[in-house]
Amino acid sequence: MSLIQDMKKHKNLTEREQDIRKYILEHPEKIEEMSSRELGHATFASAASVTRFCQKLGTKGFPEFKLQLVRELQYETIEEEVITMSERENVVTMVRKATQVQRQAIEETKKELSYSHLVKIGRMIADASCVDFYVYDMNVYLADYGCSLFFHAGKVANVHSATNIQGLHAAMPADGHVAILISHTGKNERLAEIAGMLRKGGTKVIVISAVRDGIVSKQADEFLYAAGSEKVEEFWSSMFFASGKYLLDILYGMEFSRKYDENLALNNKYEKSGKKLLW
Repeated sequence: MSLIQDMKKHKNLTEREQDIRKYILEHPEKIEEMSSRELGHATFASAASVTRFCQKLGTKGFPEFKLQLVRELQYETIEEEVITMSERENVVTMVRKATQVQRQAIEETKKELSYSHLVKIGRMIADASCVDFYVYDMNVYLADYGCSLFFHAGKVANVHSATNIQGLHAAMPADGHVAILISHTGKNERLAEIAGMLRKGGTKVIVISAVRDGIVSKQADEFLYAAGSEKVEEFWSSMFFASGKYLLDILYGMEFSRKYDENLALNNKYEKSGKKLLW
């Protein structure tokens, strides 16, 4: 049993030791910088009471207890299925929850990946003269990230977020372009319409979404699942962004490695010119 679990379940504590436990569990971010005397003062107890409390939990004293506690707080995962945010969050709980959301996003997305499917999508991107992102709202930032990555991989890319530009561009001939549409809910009617226009004009469409059977996904030539579970409540946007970024990192890596030497030369040229002109 971990120190934190033992502390929560330990029954053989005096009233003063219970106060110490309560303070530690409610203010874990403060413990690392406190001495036993300071913790005792904060809980109206003595330093000796703090030491006895630590010993009851199997440590030699407060220094050892503190080291073990900090280590567990850094690596402890959230056991609850639902990750929520409360009004009493502190830096320790937020670090844990944000870390868990990122980890959960990637693991859930990874489970749904098919290597053969990724190869097929990678070939679509490789054969394209340009990658066009069609997005709205927060997904614009995700698309900007992907666009930047593809340029570093020697692939021209654009982000279309204005409604009129999306419609006009989708109505133009394909010219070897491939489209990536990003939609968390998969319910955006405008994106679904754009996807239909693109396919009708001969443009291959890749959809990244958390919903397989959404109206946007149904218009896709290829679909990539990005985890965006409702079980994370206030963190849903963070989870979907992490999932989408993970997928874009994979697609970027495949495209970069395809012409590895050429892309290294391109990026080296960029870095050298930037030293004097850009930064």
